Amino acid sequence: MSRSRVRGRERIRAAVQTTDPAALAAYAGALRPVVTSLRTLVEDATAEPSKRVHARAFLRREILKGIRELEARIDAAAPAE
Repeated sequence: MSRSRVRGRERIRAAVQTTDPAALAAYAGALRPVVTSLRTLVEDATAEPSKRVHARAFLRREILKGIRELEARIDAAAPAE
């Protein structure tokens, strides 16, 4: 695994200070591009087959990847008790 992937995964799983409003705002801002990407992929996936830009396999893989990233970031903000 490359160093940039490892750093990216560590950044995603970094603990979030939910009691600090500035840290929470930064965290929410970091989630926005992930949600925007997922929205674009889902809109493509639910379009009529003749109007799709990407193949179903690509869309499925990328949507699941985005969901896993969201889950990891949520877990970082609210660790299991």
